[in-house]
Amino acid sequence: MTTPFETITVDTKTVGCSGAGGAVGGHPLVYLNLSPAGKAECPYCSRLFVYEAPKGGASHAH
Repeated sequence: MTTPFETITVDTKTVGCSGAGGAVGGHPLVYLNLSPAGKAECPYCSRLFVYEAPKGGASHAH
């Protein structure tokens, strides 16, 4: 049985990822723009970032 990749919910359309270990044991910091569908997968660690609109109706969509 395989472990699913980590899914992270975000409230912005651009995210930065440096891996699960951060500066220690992670990977170089990369910035990702979420797709129109609201998702982006890190090419280094395969973390999946999923957009969720902030509560209260305000939008950070850029």
